[in-house]
Amino acid sequence: MHDIPVFDSDGHIDEDHVAIAALLPGDYRNPGRRPGAPVFPSLDGWSRGVLVNRGDPQRRYRHTSADILGEILGVIGLQGSVLYPTEGLAVGLMQDSAHATAVCSAYNDWLEAEYTARDPRLLGVGLMAVQSPAAAVAELSRCRSRTGFVAMLLPSVLGRPSTYGDAEYWPIYEAAQRLGMPLAVHGGPAGFPGMPAFNDFAKIHTLSHPLPLLVQVTDIVLSGVFDAFPNLRIAFLEAGCGWAPYWIDRMDHEYATLNGLALRKRLRHRPSHYFRETDNVWLSFELEERTLRSVIDAIGSERLLYASDYGHESRLENIVSEVAEFAERADLSDEVKARLLGGNGRRLYGLG
Repeated sequence: MHDIPVFDSDGHIDEDHVAIAALLPGDYRNPGRRPGAPVFPSLDGWSRGVLVNRGDPQRRYRHTSADILGEILGVIGLQGSVLYPTEGLAVGLMQDSAHATAVCSAYNDWLEAEYTARDPRLLGVGLMAVQSPAAAVAELSRCRSRTGFVAMLLPSVLGRPSTYGDAEYWPIYEAAQRLGMPLAVHGGPAGFPGMPAFNDFAKIHTLSHPLPLLVQVTDIVLSGVFDAFPNLRIAFLEAGCGWAPYWIDRMDHEYATLNGLALRKRLRHRPSHYFRETDNVWLSFELEERTLRSVIDAIGSERLLYASDYGHESRLENIVSEVAEFAERADLSDEVKARLLGGNGRRLYGLG
């Protein structure tokens, strides 16, 4: 037992494809759709449901709902949870931008009706079709006034040869900064160029979350996004935080070398500045990360986020025990533990 308030910065829901499809506009609406066709493309060639069942055959719940997640909050002891998609993490792979725009709008309508409007502790992350930045800006603006929506997703893997430092995405950053809406790059798909063809999902999963995040954070920081939008907040989720000190040093090194002439002209500060001195970059951490203390020494504890990831990788009983064990850590002050377990998440998402 502990008395530290805990807030979940990254939980997950299971999509209801039939219900979402029923909310699609125009020609995309049922019965124009083939029955049973999913609204999102496959994340990759791995059947996540089968893998989860093998890993946790006694799983308490096989789906999510507002009632179920409300019960889960009580079991874990959470003040609230920010809900990210599951299959919707593949939205960046969609090739038809008009279809992607329609799906994102329908998903957001469904998420509000089924979750955020039913329980004020359940908070939503909206989807937007980054394939069409203008449509993404419109959906971001629409979600800003929706019930319980606190951030927008930037899918970590895109189905086109571009990354988030590219100028085409800057209108999204302008709108997010203007409206005070955080963005989140969240790991998900495993099938992307350069990924080894492993036949073991544990190997795939080891690489598939951190590699795209490293690509995106490098491009965003070194392209000068945070100089152009100094109040923009972007969270990089579900790859832990232990990579941060090494990667910050790596970027600072390139900035200072002969190779960094263009960087020194483009950036007002060393790359480490945006991690240490601003609210631009936020990272989720794993409760069991042995390098957490080093990360805090490197960038501080003010922008590190607790994420339960409920519904995906960890068993419910493990989540409960890990939170309790973390709350008892003797190497961190109560102030720091309160910040990490809940205060930072509430601050990122504008919850006071």
